[in-house]
Amino acid sequence: MANQVDCASLYFLPGRFGPATVSIKDLPGGILGAAHHNVASVPSYLRVGVVCAAPLSSGWAEFVYLKFTAAAGPTPAAKHVCIPQTAATGLWIFTNDPDESDGLTTEGNPLGAVMISVMTSGRYGWFLTGGSTELAQELVAALDGAWETDGNLVEGPFGTHDAAADQIGIGPCAAAEMPIGYSLAVDSE
Repeated sequence: MANQVDCASLYFLPGRFGPATVSIKDLPGGILGAAHHNVASVPSYLRVGVVCAAPLSSGWAEFVYLKFTAAAGPTPAAKHVCIPQTAATGLWIFTNDPDESDGLTTEGNPLGAVMISVMTSGRYGWFLTGGSTELAQELVAALDGAWETDGNLVEGPFGTHDAAADQIGIGPCAAAEMPIGYSLAVDSE
C-alpha cells in the first residue's frame, strides 16, 4: 500500500511533555484499562514511561494522557497521529483532523501524539509520544502494522503532515519543521 510505513521502522522522540508521573504497573488493566482509557472525566496530562516492558524487548516507550476531540474528520483509530486542537482550548486537547487545528500548524507540529485505540470525542486516554514503536506495539497490539504517511516519507526525521483522507500523517521534515521522530524506512509502494 502506498502512503504507509511499517510500525517497526519508526522511533519517536521523547521529552516534549515533561517527566513521567505514573508507572505502567500502577495502571489497572494495563495501558488500555477501562478505568482510565477512553473515559469522560479524568484529569489530563499524566505521563507514563515504559522501559523494557516485555522479556524480548529492548528500549523504551512513552505514553501521555490527553483529551481527544473530533468533528467530522476521520474515524478515530489506533495509529492516527494527533496534534493540539487549538491554543485557546489548551495544548492537552488533541485532534486527528487537520481542519480542526484552528491556526496551529499541521505541518511540523512539535507536539505530535499517536492514538493507541479507537476513542470517543471528548474523552481522555493514552497516546504514544516517545520511544520505540516496536516496544509500544508489544503493549498495544493495535499499533502494529502500517502507519499513515503523506506519501513522501524517507529515512530520517519525520514530522506531522496533512495526509490523505483528511487525517494527519507523518512525512519528512522540511527545514523549518520540528521532528517528532525518526524513520528507518521509506513509504511502501
